[in-house]
Amino acid sequence: MAKINENPLVRGARGNFGKQYVYRKRGNDTFLTRMPVKTDAPPSEKQEVQRDLFAAASQYATGAMNDPALKKAYGKKAPPGKTAYNMAFRDFLRAPKVRVIDTENYDGKPGSTIVVTARDDFRVVSVTVSIYSADGQLLEKGEAVLNPLYREKWSYTATLSNTLLTGSKIKVVARDLPGNPGMGEVTL
Repeated sequence: MAKINENPLVRGARGNFGKQYVYRKRGNDTFLTRMPVKTDAPPSEKQEVQRDLFAAASQYATGAMNDPALKKAYGKKAPPGKTAYNMAFRDFLRAPKVRVIDTENYDGKPGSTIVVTARDDFRVVSVTVSIYSADGQLLEKGEAVLNPLYREKWSYTATLSNTLLTGSKIKVVARDLPGNPGMGEVTL
């Protein structure tokens, strides 16, 4: 897609040119692209899945634009040339990532902590921590608390005793605003 900057003849142009190219306008910019090719072939299953995903992302972004506070927040994250709608659409398509599960201060006793570092392109809204025994039994599960100073760090305080740490698993699920899950796991 070619961006046209300093050509007064096509500034603001829209529509097709010679049935080969299409002028498109986005914000204050004009782009020249090839004419789309229409086909009568039915879409593949993979294309259908992608279309459904994009339709859901579009619905989410439209809903986010109807919430003034959310629209403003997405707009602040938008780089030049992008809109709040673009950022909400992108946020729907990208799940958060669990970067680090720090178990250094977890000794299996109630009150010990697990610190999770989770990142999203917009905002992580919740982090759930599950602790499993070595034989796979769920010992406890709960919500981590966001650190007010380090916005990517979440702390979970254990409430139950875990006497056999070796082989225990800590599973973490971070969720962003659209509800996408990002998962991480560590074995002690």
